Amino acid sequence: MSRLRILFAGVFHWNAGSSHMVAEYARAAEILGCEVGVSSQLSRLDGVVDAHLPVVADLAWATHLVLVFEGGQFLSEGQRELCDTVPRHRRIVLDPDGHWGPLVTLGADNSGGPDAPQNWHQVYSELSSLILQPKIDGALPEGAEFFSYFGMPDIRSIPTAMPDVARMPYELQYVGANWWRWTAMTDLVQAAAAARPALTRIRVCGRWWTGAPHPEHVTATSNKQGWLEEQGVTVAPPVPFGQVVAQMAQGAITPILARPLLAELRLLTPRMFETMASGSMLAIPRGLGYLTSLYGDDVAPFLLGEDPSSQLARMLREPGSYRRRLAFIQERLYHRFNYRQVLGELLKLIA
Repeated sequence: MSRLRILFAGVFHWNAGSSHMVAEYARAAEILGCEVGVSSQLSRLDGVVDAHLPVVADLAWATHLVLVFEGGQFLSEGQRELCDTVPRHRRIVLDPDGHWGPLVTLGADNSGGPDAPQNWHQVYSELSSLILQPKIDGALPEGAEFFSYFGMPDIRSIPTAMPDVARMPYELQYVGANWWRWTAMTDLVQAAAAARPALTRIRVCGRWWTGAPHPEHVTATSNKQGWLEEQGVTVAPPVPFGQVVAQMAQGAITPILARPLLAELRLLTPRMFETMASGSMLAIPRGLGYLTSLYGDDVAPFLLGEDPSSQLARMLREPGSYRRRLAFIQERLYHRFNYRQVLGELLKLIA
């Protein structure tokens, strides 16, 4: 086969995690001797992210096609037929939201989303025989194989080189949208307020933390309008494309929040790697204990337990010991999940 040319298709917006992943893959491809592109014929692009991604107009360019299904099924019937331009054995389905497998329901959320499980299975099976899922802990659904998909960007800051907490802009900061995360955020803000001394320099960057929720996803993006501001939290817009890790580095502590359903399924998310690359101290809420499978048992002090207020206060009071431990985890994680390594694993899977 000639030089590998991997074409991704999905819903790629400037403030979505997968857009950052593909941009990282494109940079890693230059080193690994292959090429990565994004299909304009099959993808949904927002007109902004296009300038940051290697958009390809012709499916015939590709030797392999990777279809990334997140919230909903994005391909029309005509686009699914167009996928036949690339032979079936060179097509791969990526399933980062856990649509493949038995239906899992958690409160108002479920793994099918707007589509029934049988529809997901039918679409996936028609498109490819290789279904990849970033499930880090526990058995994979029958017919799926593990692939992390998400990787760790280049390290922005080594934790032990971070500034003194008093000189950092924020004691606690979260960068990301409110997508099934409101309860986790309010719990964290209340714990920060109850700490002694209380954490007062707090910022949240992202959509739907205040004001009207998304009109098509009211439950997933619901919030109590103005509540964060009443607690003294600074609410800011989403950060520009490519600046997520740099913005995270402005906070002494950065929580890792995940959609509860994804936590129930033990799936990886971009923030689990980006936060580590920032050098900021982690705060991992209950429900994400499975991240010991990713970070190792050394991450235990960053898991919030029965008394999160005291833990947050201790992290700010004794940052040196936490940062030394975190630097060790950061180095190990980057060695295993840097994007050259992750893309190399994808190349082995499709070889």
